[in-house]
Amino acid sequence: MKLRDMYGNSLSSGFTIEYFYQSAKGAREAFLASPFFSTYEPIRQLSENQCKIRLLVRLCEITTPHALRLSFKDANVEIRYYTDAGFHAKLYIIDDMVLVGSANLTDAGLKSNREASVVLRRDQDFAFEGLVSLFHVLWDHSDVLTLPVLEQYEAAWRSPARPNGEDAFDDFLMRFVDKCAPPTVLVGSEVVSKKRSFLQGFRRKYDALLIPAFREVQEVFEADGRRRRELMDGPIEIELSRFLGWLRIVHAKGETWHQAPLRSKEQRAENIGGYVREWHRTNDIKNGDMIDVDREIFNIARIQSNFVESPSLAELDYDETFETLLGCHAFDELMRFTYGGREGLRADFRARNPLKRIHNMIDHLAHGTGDGLERAYDCIFDERYRLERFKEACVMELAGWLIPNRPPINGRTIKALRFLGFQTEQE
Repeated sequence: MKLRDMYGNSLSSGFTIEYFYQSAKGAREAFLASPFFSTYEPIRQLSENQCKIRLLVRLCEITTPHALRLSFKDANVEIRYYTDAGFHAKLYIIDDMVLVGSANLTDAGLKSNREASVVLRRDQDFAFEGLVSLFHVLWDHSDVLTLPVLEQYEAAWRSPARPNGEDAFDDFLMRFVDKCAPPTVLVGSEVVSKKRSFLQGFRRKYDALLIPAFREVQEVFEADGRRRRELMDGPIEIELSRFLGWLRIVHAKGETWHQAPLRSKEQRAENIGGYVREWHRTNDIKNGDMIDVDREIFNIARIQSNFVESPSLAELDYDETFETLLGCHAFDELMRFTYGGREGLRADFRARNPLKRIHNMIDHLAHGTGDGLERAYDCIFDERYRLERFKEACVMELAGWLIPNRPPINGRTIKALRFLGFQTEQE
């Protein structure tokens, strides 16, 4: 079996699925766009060859939650989506080849429907680069498939009220998932709203890059099987946060973190494993950190008790609220840049932010409407919630202690992850 120039799903013209079988061998990168998506098979072929995959689909009556869930769990796959029927492109770019035509990523589209799809090659066809550019335009305007969105989509599919028919399902889906249309069908402009644009950039930064990187470090950490005696009574996220902070202070000083090379997953695992072993050998895991180790577990427990479990956040006075916020390293570190240290920061933060406003931000971050990342975005950019001197690093670290399944990430975390070889910035 060899790679053909055209596929039509017949014995004489070849079956579209063969394109994925053949091109998966040695593949490094794949950009796949298909409005209908109901089979994981081509994704598995690529992923088993360690190919990195960007998958762009439409959430609709045909795209199945099962295929999305399998792909979502695949560490080699990043998924984004549209909900609008205006997204109709079918193109499958794998390294220096692209299949473009009528076939969707469904069993019928890949095996039985009479489709017509042609293969173009980078070194032979002028249209190749244009198709790559088209994919990137569609990708940049799409929304990130997060776990909450996937769960809402699954709920729409399971609902007894789910209607039959493509248009009816599209309207029904809007009760569960916000509309996302490709740029060619945005009335009057290709520019998305400022908030949506920034929010999706935020999702790409945290949900597509930083959180998977944090969890990859956690996998290596847990495989090692050890915990520091000083931190073993708390959740592993506390020790991981402390480990990454120590890594930044001890090994990634100055701008060296940014100069480190990007690494493959296998190279990162070896790199992380070496530093984990050193972490367990060292006698000094504070090494310049302003928060003592014996306070760490207490600090996080107080954050969760006062800001999540407390029935009346409003009853906390300013000093208790301030001391609780100092459990975040990013906020605690502001003392370095404030005249008068701790008491100087206490006075300055209070002068800039009335207590009611501080409580309003915390309550929205912990319990507000929207998913966790959207609430964090509000607390950084929205005038109704944002605080002076409590910027992105503070909010995202606090979010990690307040919102389930969202690890604490601050500036030191990001620099340590980049030092370990992760991509931490959007392309």
